[in-house]
Amino acid sequence: MTTSANRKPQIKRIMREDMTPEDQLCLLLARGQIKPDVQQRILKFLASTLRWPLILEHAHTHQIYPLFYRNLRTLGFPGVPDAVQAELKGAFFANALRNQLLAEELARLLGSLGEAGIPVIPLKGVTLAESLYCDKASRVCADIDILVPPAHVTQALGLLLSSGYRDDFRDQFFSKLALRHGRHYDLARDDRGVSLVIELHWKLVQHSYRNDEAVRDLWAEARPKTFFGVPALSLSPEWELLYLALHAADHQWKLLKWISDIHEIQQLGLIDWQKLKNKAEQFELDLVVRQTLTACALLLGTSIPTGLSPAGLPTKIRLFPDVPFPAGTPHAAFSHLYVLTRPLDKLRCVANVVLVPKQADRDCLRLPTPLGFLYYVVRPPRLVGRWLLRLAARVLQNCPVNVGKQREVARKTQAVEEGQNSDSA
Repeated sequence: MTTSANRKPQIKRIMREDMTPEDQLCLLLARGQIKPDVQQRILKFLASTLRWPLILEHAHTHQIYPLFYRNLRTLGFPGVPDAVQAELKGAFFANALRNQLLAEELARLLGSLGEAGIPVIPLKGVTLAESLYCDKASRVCADIDILVPPAHVTQALGLLLSSGYRDDFRDQFFSKLALRHGRHYDLARDDRGVSLVIELHWKLVQHSYRNDEAVRDLWAEARPKTFFGVPALSLSPEWELLYLALHAADHQWKLLKWISDIHEIQQLGLIDWQKLKNKAEQFELDLVVRQTLTACALLLGTSIPTGLSPAGLPTKIRLFPDVPFPAGTPHAAFSHLYVLTRPLDKLRCVANVVLVPKQADRDCLRLPTPLGFLYYVVRPPRLVGRWLLRLAARVLQNCPVNVGKQREVARKTQAVEEGQNSDSA
């Protein structure tokens, strides 16, 4: 029988297979703290010839450019071109400014919700940047995520709307569906030229038979904490990792940013791993946790704690440096199936994707509010039709005829370029 201790060396070897020097450097820089041995490996890469446009592309695509800038700055930017330094510096300070606005807004919201007697827990975002990287500028944050108890969702939503936020639902029919079948509710408002987006959460594992029990356990273990000078509640260390692992798996582990977060949490040493394992098994998240830790080990060499063995990732998963599936594809639409184990839970998930109307259906066909129920008829054929069009586009893009045309165009382009070069010589 193969033990987890025997598997770890194999994971570390896989981490370096088929990766370019640029890919490997990105993985070394995507950390909050770089240890001396990692520093030496980084310096070795920086002393070689590198394709910096590819590195910058990875940094922006995977939202890890703040860590790149911070770590390269610590090392003194050896071998880094001035233009690359300037781009990373500009992006870092632009992100710092945005995160400062997010932190101020989060503090305002926590104060308002607290005064209204609504328990609230900030999720991810600028609070995670502070706790993991000791600097809210060192993590890219797209929005503000907050969790409230299910019994307080309506009250919290009303408070947010009255404080200047708006939702994108132009029909109450879709608003009610989002609250009934969704896992979070999106709101936005503009502040000083910046669009601030809030995701109001109340569920953990959408469609799971264990969701309600898991939510109760999470709130029972929530602890008081002050965020940017305002008291609120925070996740326990075990629930923080469970939530981040669930979020990463729900999005197919496609961003290196999420992998880096979980790697840093593991490095802090605050988690009771036996307690976490028991919770993961109780709420049917053990496979999600093991797969997420395996992804971290494959990419960043994260140690998998004793008692948690590596787990194979689902087929067709595209880890860094592969390009993830674009949003809107069937693969991305059904990615939540990865975190569900029971057949009935998976069936509920499929039914929600295929049958429950979404705002996109209204954007495609606007019906009078009294006829809103007809969107249940509209959605399945519209969704299937869109997927078939995407599939046809991919087939045509990759068919031999099209490949031949592409080659012909490439040959003609090359001939033109050679002619231009000969004319200018």
